[in-house]
Amino acid sequence: MRDLSVSTTDAIWDPVGEAIRFAAGCIDFDPDPLNDRERADGHRYVQLMVSTAVQYSLLDASPFDPKFIAPLEPTRWLGASGPDIDYDVAVVQPGVRHRITGRRGGSTYVGICVYANDGERGATAMVDNVDVDAIADGSGNFVYEFEHPDAARVIIRQYFHDRGSQPRGEWTIERLDAATPIDLSQNPAVVAARVSRMVDTIRWNAQLNQLWGADLRDSPNRLVLQTAEEIVAAVPNPDVTYAFGWWRLSHDEALEVTLTPPENCRYWSLQVGDRWFQAHPDRNMNINDRHAVPNDDGTVTIVLSERDPGRPNWLGTYGHTLGTMFFRWLHHTPSDVPDCRVVDL
Repeated sequence: MRDLSVSTTDAIWDPVGEAIRFAAGCIDFDPDPLNDRERADGHRYVQLMVSTAVQYSLLDASPFDPKFIAPLEPTRWLGASGPDIDYDVAVVQPGVRHRITGRRGGSTYVGICVYANDGERGATAMVDNVDVDAIADGSGNFVYEFEHPDAARVIIRQYFHDRGSQPRGEWTIERLDAATPIDLSQNPAVVAARVSRMVDTIRWNAQLNQLWGADLRDSPNRLVLQTAEEIVAAVPNPDVTYAFGWWRLSHDEALEVTLTPPENCRYWSLQVGDRWFQAHPDRNMNINDRHAVPNDDGTVTIVLSERDPGRPNWLGTYGHTLGTMFFRWLHHTPSDVPDCRVVDL
């Protein structure tokens, strides 16, 4: 194995340090003031995104021998991920035919999406997608093949109403070309490319709140419909319609989000996060249609506030004064968005 020279090593690793400093700067120099809780959660976010980038971009992800990994584990809910959704990610080589073989499992939804080349600004396009229910047999087994000149990444999403009662699916991915396997441990250029992907991952996560809905930050406490095509840089799910917004509340205010639950909708949810699109596993920040308690007239009112007001459907801000919120409808396009109203707590 050829030794990396000092100068080459610096060229590979210096951008990592710059990316981490960039990410920390996005926390410290956020346009809105930070209290101590927000600053602490922000720097925890930097730690989590670096750990995710190491696993995803450096240790496991390789287009020469693709494998699915789960970079967003239960302790890391980044990029608008949350407790109801699992993401399995594989990096693939453009222009090569791949086969995914799997068993659907018992989740509410399983979807496959293939994205085009991406970098620190996110995905450039969606090039293929399928709802696994459309290709699975009666036993839940499925085979899915794809090939695209721009394919770079595959994400399989699972949506759960109740993880305790819904078993997870399983799948593998393989290349179908006759390429000779590459021993990655003997190829410094491949290692350097992995480190470069790590840099892109850190920078993308650090600026996600600028890539997704930054123009809505100055008009908070409302939801705006967004299609997957409008937010492609944020690697969305094309089977989902999103409503996105920022919330801004003082410690003695609450945001009431009221909707009429749609008929024939397999799944809907409201998830809130901090200003960096981060949810926290130890905090109550998500509710879906299975667990929402309706009002007497059939509507549902979700309450977002710092402390529990003693009403159903409460989500917490946990000392934050500014954050993000995402409404998701699976295979459904609503005629209007939920109503948002700020009230005294």
